[in-house]
Amino acid sequence: MVRVLEEDPELAADLDLHVVPAATRELLAPAVDVTWTTRNTQWGFASESVRLGLLIIDGLVVREVRILGTRSAELLGAGDLLRPADVDGEVSLPVAAEVSWTALKPLRVAALDEVFLAAACRYPAVLARLTARAIARSKALALHDAITNLKHVEMRLLVQFWHLAERWGRVGRDGVTITLPLTHELLAKLVGAARPSVTTALGDLAARGLLTRDHDSWRLSHESRHALSGL
Repeated sequence: MVRVLEEDPELAADLDLHVVPAATRELLAPAVDVTWTTRNTQWGFASESVRLGLLIIDGLVVREVRILGTRSAELLGAGDLLRPADVDGEVSLPVAAEVSWTALKPLRVAALDEVFLAAACRYPAVLARLTARAIARSKALALHDAITNLKHVEMRLLVQFWHLAERWGRVGRDGVTITLPLTHELLAKLVGAARPSVTTALGDLAARGLLTRDHDSWRLSHESRHALSGL
């Protein structure tokens, strides 16, 4: 069991200060260390054990959807809330579709079960924050769809990296550094392009000093923000 507000203090941001200690003690949830690296659809959680959802408290995971030879990917990390249908639901379409998950970093989740939900009902501000997480994810998916429809792969990559920078970026004198294990293949799925096209585009952006890589660290130069208008 973990104290959810200790694992994710932002959820307590709208609580009155005098209420926070009690809420921290009462809002408990089972924590699960995910042992798999890849998984197809089923995570193995009973629906009653994740009544409210699975809250990622540590790690990084990719949700990938494959349909008719195309692939799309979504990057999720600490703070994201996954509903049971995300991890245990099938995709109902007249054509074959497959959902898979890949843990890029060791993954730990809190199962927000009925006991947690009953306790959280005494703290509506926490439930509002959790609802906001779900809405934020829907907005991110809408942005993801818009990015994949941009004309040039270079523009898709820069916009995607600036989007990632909002969450995982660290601002420095020479630009914004994003430390994530992103392969060319994964980036291709994130921006809706072929891997060779992504490799070529990354080479062009690096040559211009707009987006460079050092192992798992990517650096967006400050000039790359202005360069978007010229692509």
